[in-house]
Amino acid sequence: MKKQKLHIIAEVAQRLFFPPICPSCGRSIGKREIFCPLCSKQLFRVHPGDVCPHCGKTVCACRSLRPLFTRVFPASLYMGSMQPAIQNMKFNHHPGHARILGKLMAQTLAEYQVPADFDMLAAIPMSRKKLRTRGYNQAALLAAAVSRETGIPFVPGALTKIRETASQHELSAQPRQTNLKGSFRADPLVHGKRVLLIDDVLTTGATANQAAEALLLAGAAQVDVLVLSTTSSTTI
Repeated sequence: MKKQKLHIIAEVAQRLFFPPICPSCGRSIGKREIFCPLCSKQLFRVHPGDVCPHCGKTVCACRSLRPLFTRVFPASLYMGSMQPAIQNMKFNHHPGHARILGKLMAQTLAEYQVPADFDMLAAIPMSRKKLRTRGYNQAALLAAAVSRETGIPFVPGALTKIRETASQHELSAQPRQTNLKGSFRADPLVHGKRVLLIDDVLTTGATANQAAEALLLAGAAQVDVLVLSTTSSTTI
């Protein structure tokens, strides 16, 4: 797609001629840094034991969510410097931030001491219409970055969105649970595979649950979820 190619060209030019910048505030950072020193102090990292391992929330919401995925590995809470970083990546035309933030997600897997024996990474897909509008899928870019860091193969076609839906971030908690029902389809190649599902934010868990359902219906052996950020509860 022409728009996506233009974004990629712009990002390559940015890396070649300009220093890397903090995804939250835009200050210059070192090549090995993810956030600038100031924003790092405002990053609320999630460590093993901080959240429920099954729903990814600080207060367990498994009874209401009934997660179909097995485990959740969040890198941070959706507050502080992570909130503008994700908004910049998604809505302010900074797809290159995914490369930096994907490193944080890979570090999260290592911190949780998760063995890198997943068969594949799958990203939460976007509809064709929304992909044309934005020009890129941030979840897919994060998955590609995690793949580079961990060696786990990213399979872009593992999940497809088969119908247009309202944007989840525009809905309150209850409508989110039904908005995406039946909107994802998984490729038969996931049959018998351990899949690590990638997304940017886990809010109510409805999106991850619908994606996990599609993967499991297609025969996936297990679905775990790696997210850049999780809200502290399932409400917005």
